[in-house]
Amino acid sequence: MLISDYFAETLVKEGIDRVYLYPGGTIAPLVTACLKKKIQIEIFKNEQGAAYAALAHARLTGMPQVVMVTSGPGVTNTISPIADAFYDSTPLIVVTGQVGTNDLLSRTSVRQRGFQEVPTTKLTECISKRATCLINLELALKEIPLAFKISKEGRFGPVILDFPMNIQRLDCEIKKVEFPPAKIVSESKKIESDIKKIIRLGCNSQKPVILLGQGVINSGIYDEINILKNLFDAVVVTSFLGISSFDTNDNSYAGYIGHTGHLSANQAVHECDFLLVLGSRLDVRQTGTLVESFVPKGIVVSVNNDLTELDNPRVDIDWKINLDLKKFCNLVKQNANIQTSFSDKNWKKKIYHLKNSQIEDMPSNKSSYIQPKEVMKKLFNIIILQKTVVVTGVGCHQHWAARHLPFKPKTNLFLSSGGHGTMGYDLPSAIGAAMTLNNFRVFCIVGDGSLLMNIQELASLSERNLDVKIILMNNNRLGIVSQFQKIT
Repeated sequence: MLISDYFAETLVKEGIDRVYLYPGGTIAPLVTACLKKKIQIEIFKNEQGAAYAALAHARLTGMPQVVMVTSGPGVTNTISPIADAFYDSTPLIVVTGQVGTNDLLSRTSVRQRGFQEVPTTKLTECISKRATCLINLELALKEIPLAFKISKEGRFGPVILDFPMNIQRLDCEIKKVEFPPAKIVSESKKIESDIKKIIRLGCNSQKPVILLGQGVINSGIYDEINILKNLFDAVVVTSFLGISSFDTNDNSYAGYIGHTGHLSANQAVHECDFLLVLGSRLDVRQTGTLVESFVPKGIVVSVNNDLTELDNPRVDIDWKINLDLKKFCNLVKQNANIQTSFSDKNWKKKIYHLKNSQIEDMPSNKSSYIQPKEVMKKLFNIIILQKTVVVTGVGCHQHWAARHLPFKPKTNLFLSSGGHGTMGYDLPSAIGAAMTLNNFRVFCIVGDGSLLMNIQELASLSERNLDVKIILMNNNRLGIVSQFQKIT
């Protein structure tokens, strides 16, 4: 078969029934091969729109999805979604067209060797788990299936396959490719001993807090979280991207932390004597710049499958556990035995009272406009009654939605751009969510600045006749940017 047919066959084996793309000449053989395999071709109005739709699909299913774009501007238009996938740990396969190898491998000292050629792997290698140019048959046969393995192994992320056009047309003989087994972190007696000590510390603490990051969502350990919460009698908070990993209406939930987070959640973390961090990298928007004030009088335990995050923390961490979250939770269950926790009930009552009072969300008496909080209250009553995905852009509206709307694992989900903070994430991701979960209602909450970034995808929405409700928060400015300007 042709390599392009092998590529399409691999997609089918990986459960891919659609690919997201903007067409171009250098991916034409791959598109034709997908059509022969009856893989749905989802064409958007811009490469960025296609990639964000795929990214939403991947985040909602936890499985890598495929984006295909042509060379040159097709690649550069996809850089932002690749960065989003990398920083927010989303499994994604990005297939880029490339000029033929005769041009690509010759005159290497000149600036450009073919029409629309860009150095794709160099542009993307620092924002992907792996970026490879498939310059020969053997490399293509190995890297195509390997991309799916790497993307969903350990900490999720994007993998780039740069595909010269002439390689797509080569005949090949298919041989089974054997990959070495994934590195397994040793669950030695030391790790088990550490976990027993952590259990004792948590159970003996007066002010225990569990912080849930997006790693909890990627691992799907929702039942396990409830076991840990009950074991430690803990207050639960989330990171911004950890929103929807825990029921926000649960009495144990104090909100999400960070500079736009809930006062109650930030105070709980600041005052706690034991903080268990699960699948969160504790970035600057969570900890603030005065890191010594993050948990000044408590013990911090961080569990993460990315060793580099544990080895290079922003804040002091007392216990670093490099384990898959599900394995960690299972080891806790195995070693908990009968433990009784007696947390400070008065302290917890104070935290929950602070959450319910929402004193930091007082409306402006000087404004004649409707207040965002009031809009969110109306939406709250609609969203809580049905299965929903709330997708936001980036800006003030993003945090209004995160602060005031109800979220819950499996039924009321939240999608937004975190680490990369990309305006324009909103509309194409909402379309991708509606295409993925057709029994969910999708709300796209967006500001007037963010919506304009990918407004061309309104045509993609119209063509598909999807049930996406767009709530446009029009404040006639870039809200967060103008706030910064006013205080500087």
